Amino acid sequence: MGVSTALPRVLTPVFLRLLVGNFLYFMTFATFFLLPIYIHQLGGNDQTVGLVMGISGASSLVGVFVVAALIDRVGARLFSRIGFAGMALVALAFSTIDHLGPELFALRVVQGLVFACGFNGNSTLVVMLAPPERRAAALGFFGISTLTTHALAPAIGEQVAALVGFRVLFGVVAAFSALGLALTWSLAGPTPRHIGRRSAPLPVSTTLVTTIAATALCGVSFGSVMTFVPTFTMLAGLGPVATFFLSYTSAAIGSRFFAGSLADRVGHARVILPGMFMLALSIAALATVESTWQLVAVGIWFGLSQGVVFPTLNAWTVGLGALEQIGRIQSIFNGAFNVGITLGALGFGPVVARFGHRPMFVAAGGASLGALGLFATACAAHVRDPAPLHAATDEPPAAGPELGA
Repeated sequence: MGVSTALPRVLTPVFLRLLVGNFLYFMTFATFFLLPIYIHQLGGNDQTVGLVMGISGASSLVGVFVVAALIDRVGARLFSRIGFAGMALVALAFSTIDHLGPELFALRVVQGLVFACGFNGNSTLVVMLAPPERRAAALGFFGISTLTTHALAPAIGEQVAALVGFRVLFGVVAAFSALGLALTWSLAGPTPRHIGRRSAPLPVSTTLVTTIAATALCGVSFGSVMTFVPTFTMLAGLGPVATFFLSYTSAAIGSRFFAGSLADRVGHARVILPGMFMLALSIAALATVESTWQLVAVGIWFGLSQGVVFPTLNAWTVGLGALEQIGRIQSIFNGAFNVGITLGALGFGPVVARFGHRPMFVAAGGASLGALGLFATACAAHVRDPAPLHAATDEPPAAGPELGA
C-alpha cells in the first residue's frame, strides 16, 4: 500500500504555502554561497573567506539561544517573520559593500542572527504542522524547499554577478525574502495550547546530548564543503562553481522524495547509520577530484548522502521530546548544525591556507566518521533507556486562527 493511503497526509495547502515562502527565503540566503568569490574580488584570501563566512555562524549560535529560550512561549511565527524581514534588509545592505572592512563583518553578524530566527521559526512550523509519524517525510519536503535554492541561487547568481556585479545581485535577491514575508504573513493553521505557558523542562538524556554532538560534527563536515568547494573549484580549474551545487542539490532533492518516508516506515536509526558512513566517504572523495565529471559524480554522492541523513536525523531528534518542547529541541538541533558549520569554516580555513584543499577534505570526512560513532552511541543509549520517538505526551493542537500566534 502506498504512503498516501497508509499514512496521514503531509502536503496540505497550509504546508505548501510555508514551503514556497521558505523557498523564497533561501533564494536570498543561498546567493551568499557566492560570497567567497566576491571576497576574493575585493582582495581577500582563503583565511579571510573562512573568517567572514564563519562569523555568521557564530552570531547565529547567539541567536539560537534567544530563539530556543522564547520560541515555545511566544510562537514560531514571530521568529519566522523576523527572519524574512531581516534577511531582506541585510541583503539590501550588502549591495552597498565595495571593500573589505568592518561593515562586511557586521552585516554577516546580523545575517547570522536573523537566519537563526527565520530558519528555526520556519522549521519549527513544519514540525508542528506534520503528523508525528510523518516527521521525517515532512522535514524531507522542507529540505527540498531549501536545497533547490542551493542549486538555483548560485547558478543564477553567478550569471547575474558576471553581468552586473555582486552589489546589484545582492540588491535584487533582497526581494525574494520580502515576497516570502508577504506570502506567509497571515499563515493559518492550528495553534498549540501551550503557547504563552511556562516551558516544560527539556529531556536532557544521553541519547539527546550525544545526538546533538553528532549533529554538530555533521555540520563541521558540511560547512567545510559549502565554504571551500567554490574556491577549490575555481583554483583547480574544474569549471563553473555551479557545477558542484547543481549535482549535489539534484541528488539531495531526489533522495528526500523517498528517504523520509522510508525512514518513517523502517526506523530512523536504520537509515541514519549507513547514511553517515556514505556521507563521510563522499566528503573525503573530494580530495581525489581532478576533472569536472569527477566533481559532478562526487557532488551526486554527497547530495544523496546528505539528503538521507539530515531530515532523518532531525526527525529522530525532535521525536525525543513532547509538543511543548519541539521549538527548543528544533532550535538546538539547528544550532548544533550551525555551530558545526562555523567550526568547519573557521577551523579549516587555516588548514586550507597551509596544506591545501585536498588534505582538508580528508579531515572533514573524518569529522563525519566521528559523527557516525557518536550517533551509534546515542542509539545504544536509547536501547538502554528508551525515550518515545513520537512522545506520548504530545498534546494535539487546538483549533486556532494562526499557527504559533
